[in-house]
Amino acid sequence: MPIASARRPGLRALLVIVFAACAAPAVAAEEKEKEKESDFWWWIRGFEITPGVGLRTLSLDVHSKSNDTQGNLSNNFGAGWLFGSINIESPNYQFGKTDFGVSVYAYASGVRLDHQFVADAGQDPNNDSSSGSRQNVGTKVTGYYSYLVPALHYRRIAADGSGFKIALGYGRWTGKFSGDVILTPDNRPASGLPKTPVDTRISKNAYLVNLQYKFANHWQLMMTVGGPKWQDDNFRYQLEETSLILGYTFVL
Repeated sequence: MPIASARRPGLRALLVIVFAACAAPAVAAEEKEKEKESDFWWWIRGFEITPGVGLRTLSLDVHSKSNDTQGNLSNNFGAGWLFGSINIESPNYQFGKTDFGVSVYAYASGVRLDHQFVADAGQDPNNDSSSGSRQNVGTKVTGYYSYLVPALHYRRIAADGSGFKIALGYGRWTGKFSGDVILTPDNRPASGLPKTPVDTRISKNAYLVNLQYKFANHWQLMMTVGGPKWQDDNFRYQLEETSLILGYTFVL
């Protein structure tokens, strides 16, 4: 009897070891599966999504190749400048321990341009700084545009997490615009003048300048300036965007 009772604890210990050895691969496989699931979204970790509202001036310059007439359409001053936006920014990749690095910006927006620039009388139409006003002369262009732009940046971050960043990028702008515009030699369109139809697509590289100030509470103030130039068989175009956005940043 003493011998039998002495053997039972050893047998139990052996069985525990066997069961543990058999269960270990299953537990390891389960943990590995959980780890794979948790890492499935690794490629978007650190991306920042910032929904916001802001002010935007957007203009489309149209020049005829055949007779050098021109027209400039834009969104309406005032309420027409207000817009909602969603900006996507990649994680910041820094160059070592410096304040310089690389970011990628992505953006898309619809377009409705229903005011034309009317230059003041007696000015040189080729002068880029001509004075004038924006008026509704019965023309309109609608469409969309988007960009995906890698940029070099300089940033400084404070101890509380706030900071500012300046970025200069060059990347792909795409879009489509259609509607009509009044083209004149002196950039002085008026209601009743003949309208010229416009239907164009864009896929060109262009610059983007981005200025950001990020508050410690995830709010962000951002200003962007940029736009491409392109042409088709009949016209030369230039799109110019300037926007100021206040938004809340979500970090994935």
